[in-house]
Amino acid sequence: MTHGGMGYAEEFHVERYMRESFIARIAPVSREMILNYIGQHVLEMPRSY
Repeated sequence: MTHGGMGYAEEFHVERYMRESFIARIAPVSREMILNYIGQHVLEMPRSY
């Protein structure tokens, strides 16, 4: 996944989405927990659990 300089610039949302998408690679959690985290913190939805 490459976004050039946009992937590193903190002024744009691309950097945040890219950084938070790597949680699945470094954290030993289930797919449902990852989707709950993204829904709550990235999409600002209410807790679903």
